Amino acid sequence: MVGLEAPKGVVLVLMPIGRDAATVAKLIERAGLRPVVCNTLQEVIENLEWVIEVVLVAEEALYGNNARVLEDWVGRQPPWSDQPFVVLTNRNEGGKFAAFRRELVIRLRNVGFLERPLQAITLQATVLSAERARRRQYQIRAYLEAQRGAAAELERLVAERTADLERANSQLREEIAGRERAQAALLQAQKIEALGQLVGGVAHDFNNLLMAVIGNLDLLSKKLGEDARLHRLLDGAMEGARRGATLTQRLLAFARKQELKAQATDVRRLVEDMIGLIERSVGPMVRVELHAEGKMPVVDVDPNQLEMALLNLAVNARDAMITGGVLTIGLSEQIVGADDQLGIRPGRYVLLSVRDTGEGMDAETLARAVEPFFSTKGVGKGTGLGLSMVFGLAQQSGGALRLESAPSSGTTATLWLPVAPVTSLPSARTPDAITQASARARILFVDDDLLIAGSTVDLLEDLGHQVVEVHSGTEALRLLEGGLTTDLLITDHAMPGMTGIELAREVRRQYPQLPILLATGFAELEGIEVVDVARLAKPYTQAQLSMEIARLLPH
Repeated sequence: MVGLEAPKGVVLVLMPIGRDAATVAKLIERAGLRPVVCNTLQEVIENLEWVIEVVLVAEEALYGNNARVLEDWVGRQPPWSDQPFVVLTNRNEGGKFAAFRRELVIRLRNVGFLERPLQAITLQATVLSAERARRRQYQIRAYLEAQRGAAAELERLVAERTADLERANSQLREEIAGRERAQAALLQAQKIEALGQLVGGVAHDFNNLLMAVIGNLDLLSKKLGEDARLHRLLDGAMEGARRGATLTQRLLAFARKQELKAQATDVRRLVEDMIGLIERSVGPMVRVELHAEGKMPVVDVDPNQLEMALLNLAVNARDAMITGGVLTIGLSEQIVGADDQLGIRPGRYVLLSVRDTGEGMDAETLARAVEPFFSTKGVGKGTGLGLSMVFGLAQQSGGALRLESAPSSGTTATLWLPVAPVTSLPSARTPDAITQASARARILFVDDDLLIAGSTVDLLEDLGHQVVEVHSGTEALRLLEGGLTTDLLITDHAMPGMTGIELAREVRRQYPQLPILLATGFAELEGIEVVDVARLAKPYTQAQLSMEIARLLPH
């Protein structure tokens, strides 16, 4: 406005030693700025919450951990802000002082140096230049705020001008209100996608290694004789391999790239069958209770993965109850309508809840609880994959995982599982019956990894099958086109040149009656148009291999 002067820019001055602060303050005042002398770094940080143009600080005030304290404030600046700092140095030479000043540049980012003794004009020019740069930052902030204000005003005017667009405007406001949630969800999805790609490669290589270990241990177990010590050593090695396979499955679960074998599952019977295992897992200091609402409908889920998820939730609950407590497993049914704000598809759901009486979580911890590798447990006491695995299973099964917690009030984890469209439970042949039904066959086996190929061929020949071993899809096709007769094709997927899926697609086109078994870690099939063939998850045992062969071949 006419007749009013622009407000003077504020310069914080921190020179706690000697009387230089008063002298510098006068020079700043003569330059048309307003100095504010601070006696401690804490005063500087408190004043930085207001409109400050420049911070003028003596180098010695930043010795020790003071620069780190100031760095924390710098890191919390909004995106538009880059607070200028002017550091007054002494004529100290040497590597230690040079390194300290380089570190200040990294910590404070927008920093300039003036060497004492100071020339008045040099000090004033430097401070005025920094003040102008800071004012441009405030102008940018004002511009951004004006843009946001203009958008809000435009929305208000549109709502006033036409009643016909009220519904559209209402929807737009809801979208704006949910923008942050959408951005957070997108960030999480991108994180999961990136981790999923990494996990896919790691899981494939890890599964191949475990395949060789488990296959050879399986064969070795038949040749040890009666030596109890050797059997004990073999059992220990096999248990270690199984734990590795479990870890791989957890990695695939949180990345939501595992192969789920969903089927109609009696979740109440599953929980009741697991009560004994859960009681042993949580120990005598935790009392386990089951609360269920009558008969539950069957749910559409992978029962093996659900068992693992329930056990993970129980172990997490036990760890939260340091001095013991009560673990309550609940079962109930709920119908979700189209207008419910639960973020899941409408329909019938069975709710499987696990509630503990432990320490609970604050809001910040609760918000990160399902993040991969996030854990509140000590080093070596958890992988941070338990809740992530449960979350991934729920999402992949068409349901959801909901966590409720507060400090000193315990935690409740609830799995929403969709009710199966059919009520009949699948009948299963026993493994022994399938294995006994396995006929001797001629098998074409394809795997580019010689270690895996040799191990699996030994497993197949030990079962009595005749095996033709090749190491590429191209070689397998050449043998088939050359007249090779075979009862079954078993192939790996991740192979150079021609993948297992591409091989299966071509074999299915040329030889539609030939059974195909794809042995894979599943993660690498993401985004691929998969042929409808039988699959066997790596790593597998000889018994699992035998069962799949028996299922595919006529008896």
